[in-house]
Amino acid sequence: MATIETALFSLDAVAASGQVFTWRQVENGWLVASGHRRCLLSQKGGAEQGAVCVRRANGEDVEVGELAFWCHYLALDVDYEKILGELAMPDEVIRVGAGIRVLAQNWWDTTVSFVVSQNSNIARIQRTMDALLDAGAGYVPGPGELAALLADESFAEGLKLGYRRPYLEALAERAATWHPMRLDRSDVTLEESMEELEESAGIGPKVASCICLFGLGYLEAVPRDTWIKRAEREYHVTWDPVWGGIQQQFVFAWMREKGRER
Repeated sequence: MATIETALFSLDAVAASGQVFTWRQVENGWLVASGHRRCLLSQKGGAEQGAVCVRRANGEDVEVGELAFWCHYLALDVDYEKILGELAMPDEVIRVGAGIRVLAQNWWDTTVSFVVSQNSNIARIQRTMDALLDAGAGYVPGPGELAALLADESFAEGLKLGYRRPYLEALAERAATWHPMRLDRSDVTLEESMEELEESAGIGPKVASCICLFGLGYLEAVPRDTWIKRAEREYHVTWDPVWGGIQQQFVFAWMREKGRER
């Protein structure tokens, strides 16, 4: 087992933030998959100060390079104290969102998750992703494997995808010979990546912006769901041009809490 010292971070807060569906809660923490890496993550201490404990699912020691991977994946290499200071959000918003960070997720995992997520709820999305993780031996099936799974009528019906099924089928077919330009070139703009993603059937602006924020590293991207549109309409929230995606996560958590209070 290895540890990463943390501040302004909470595994539980991230898990509840709606940005990731490849985590499974287990007795000792969270079993987390990203691409072809999988580890058991747990936390000592709270969101203000503590440490994340990293263990391989099979109990083997975590190597230094792998620890660096998880540090980056969890955004623990990003200065959130500086960013939150620049965003100058109200204290209440920062309090509600305490411990949230925008993960540096695998683009494919994120894309599959958010195509599945359309017009659905978190429990249903998680059930579908859990079924895909089981089929992929703990990982999100790659394009070829996903295409084969969706061609299995019994398995596909069990996913209960409804109208989302042809979208996933089209995505798997496209991704057999394609991946986003952003993975090869850091100078690709958010607008260019959004346009490229929206060429896939079933990926509109909301899903494309989620993929850009959570899977391609565009921290300025702001996915606009019902909660976010309400924040814009009722509280006149505007978005930071550099850190708008991080701001969105805190505002999203705040708006959900306000919704529960109503």
